[in-house]
Amino acid sequence: MDSSASHGKKGNKIKRIAIGLLALGFVNPSPSLAQEPPDFTVFTFGETSCAAWTKSRTDEATRAQIQAWFRGFVSGYNFGNSANQVLSGAMPNPADIALYVDKYCRENPQLEFIGAVTPLIQEIREHRMPATVPKP
Repeated sequence: MDSSASHGKKGNKIKRIAIGLLALGFVNPSPSLAQEPPDFTVFTFGETSCAAWTKSRTDEATRAQIQAWFRGFVSGYNFGNSANQVLSGAMPNPADIALYVDKYCRENPQLEFIGAVTPLIQEIREHRMPATVPKP
């Protein structure tokens, strides 16, 4: 066997291992990954720090606005992810969302509370296979 053929097989093996490790990272992301704030443009309203969330505890109007934002964000997620919907019965009620965000902010006081929406969706979405379109 010549050295170029041997090198080619070794290179292919390394590529397969690298692809496998990359795929494993997508299948089993670390818990810290779920704690990071969203890495995309998010349109919100005013102050979104965990400190602002904590301050709004007794402000019913602000909490109602935040609850509406969470529901709207999940609706947008559903629009863009037909194979992984958050079904209407799976969306927590406002009190449970508040408890979820409270916990998120206790664990991540320096982050924005809107970062809680991504791990929330990951917990409550329903995984489905995309519908297959029959071939004509």
